[in-house]
Amino acid sequence: MHKLITVFLLLAYCTTVAQETSPWTLKKCIQYALEHNTSIAQNRLQGEIAENNLHQSKINRLPAINGNGNHNYNIGRTIDPFTNSFNNTTIQSNSFSIGAGVLLYGGSQVNHTINQNKSALLANQSSLAVIRNQIALSVSQTFLQIIQGEENLKWANTQYEITQSQLKQAEIFLENGSTNAQLVLNLKAQSANDKVNIINAQNTIQRGYNTLMNLMQYPIDQSFEIHIQPMTYDPSMRTESVADIYTMALQNLPDIAQAEAIIAQNKYAEKMASARLQPTISGYGNINTVYSQSGQNIRFGDTTFIPIGFTENSLEQVLVPNVATELTPKSFGDQLTDNLGQQVGLSISIPIFNGYRNQTALKNARLNTKISELNLQNTKNQIRNDVTTAYTDLKTAESRYLATKQSVEAQQLNYAYSQKRFDAGILNSVELLTAKNQWNQAQIQWINAKYEWLFRNLIIDFYKGKELSL
Repeated sequence: MHKLITVFLLLAYCTTVAQETSPWTLKKCIQYALEHNTSIAQNRLQGEIAENNLHQSKINRLPAINGNGNHNYNIGRTIDPFTNSFNNTTIQSNSFSIGAGVLLYGGSQVNHTINQNKSALLANQSSLAVIRNQIALSVSQTFLQIIQGEENLKWANTQYEITQSQLKQAEIFLENGSTNAQLVLNLKAQSANDKVNIINAQNTIQRGYNTLMNLMQYPIDQSFEIHIQPMTYDPSMRTESVADIYTMALQNLPDIAQAEAIIAQNKYAEKMASARLQPTISGYGNINTVYSQSGQNIRFGDTTFIPIGFTENSLEQVLVPNVATELTPKSFGDQLTDNLGQQVGLSISIPIFNGYRNQTALKNARLNTKISELNLQNTKNQIRNDVTTAYTDLKTAESRYLATKQSVEAQQLNYAYSQKRFDAGILNSVELLTAKNQWNQAQIQWINAKYEWLFRNLIIDFYKGKELSL
């Protein structure tokens, strides 16, 4: 039983390792880059700020309620608010209030703020999509460059093996006296040149991996290998025109949505600036109460009469009443209840003159709207330029691919014919190596043309709104 568990765990571990070390596809590389890119993370955080601002602007419709409390010491000669007389003792007092205010009319500033923040959120989301597209394109281009480098490396190794085979054969012929030392020296020089081509191809691949891992922000201390998948190279003339591709790009690229959202944002800012020129009406209410250490309760006792004299004619005794009183401290709760006061009202504010600040803000807001409208047009012009350039580059790549393919076939036949002539003693070694290098150069140009077409085709599909894939 323990052995079965051990075998099971070992298989599970091997499967996990195999999954982690399996070659990366283009789709997986793009997904990883989008999940770990810091620019995208920053943009998402800015999006959260935009969402918070939108939420706050909606809440601004509700009344603002605030509570206040004070604890005071009145020291020295002061008027006691309860006896309305001067007092020279130190008196502690408290005051409490709750106030509420709500904007009833302000030229729809709250609604304009909400709409402006909605536009800001849309602009942020479109900006995020723009960044994602840029990263996806960069990853795709670098991915193709690595595959191109791998194919160049494979061809460089093939050329090196051919040269090595010829060199061994020439050395045997030299020992038998069937050839001269010049052929051996030329082939050794060619072998060294082939090694340089191998090193250059390896360096190109490594630099491609460095760039790709940096774009993905992949850990530098972990192994990484892309998936070299078989691809077909069959360029065909596209049926859609450059105008069709441009129309699709305008519909699919987030750059347009971003520019339009900024225009809407500036238009609402313009409306807000105009609203500040209008009167504002607010409602308010207030509840307040106070407590003082000097607050006292008066308790009335028995009434006695005190003589103060006699009348002038009848000499009757004049008495005045004297009510016995007792003062006791008034409790905190009783004072808060007895001293409770309320207030409710409306206020209106009419802007008359404030140094033309509101008028200047309105003018600047209108200018910002015009700037953003021109920015939209600039964005469309840039997309038009990019699409027409990409379309022209694709057609050029198609033509270059077909031309280099014919060149490879011709140079391969030329090399095979030169080899036969060399074997027959009609052609010297320099001419043979020249034919071989021409074939090698034509093959490299063909490989580069293939991947140039692949990338240009990828860009056109991107403008059409298709997912980047090979």
